[in-house]
Amino acid sequence: MAASDANFFYNSMLAKALVQLIPAQEKPPLRAWFDKLLTLSSTPKEVEMRDEFMWFMLMMLQCQKIRKPFNKPPPEQLEPLRDLVDPKVYEEILVANRGNTTWLDKVTLEPSLADEGPESFKAAAPSKFYDSQPFPHEGVVCYIAAFSDQSYP
Repeated sequence: MAASDANFFYNSMLAKALVQLIPAQEKPPLRAWFDKLLTLSSTPKEVEMRDEFMWFMLMMLQCQKIRKPFNKPPPEQLEPLRDLVDPKVYEEILVANRGNTTWLDKVTLEPSLADEGPESFKAAAPSKFYDSQPFPHEGVVCYIAAFSDQSYP
């Protein structure tokens, strides 16, 4: 599996977890974006665009500020991110994440999960949820959910 695919897989799993922290009315467009981004893998240009969009979506989710283009369903044909996002919005999101990104240099995808590949974890119907999740070679799978209405700095 290419490093780009592993990075996309990791970021998409993290983004899907962070979606749970945003208001319900903002979730449907993001789910449509996840589905759209999963389809972008035919050409190197599509893969690059997919990775850029996922990275920026993750930045928005980390600061819980969903802005254009992710506040509406994706268009049929995607333009480059720089053409869709106003520079002021881009700057706002980067500034809001200034304290959130220090850990990114330290995180690496575990080789056992990297071997699985993103093709194993495509979007699935709710009844197939467990079938579409990563499965460790050793150990156990544990799902937990924690919710709070308090915002932490």
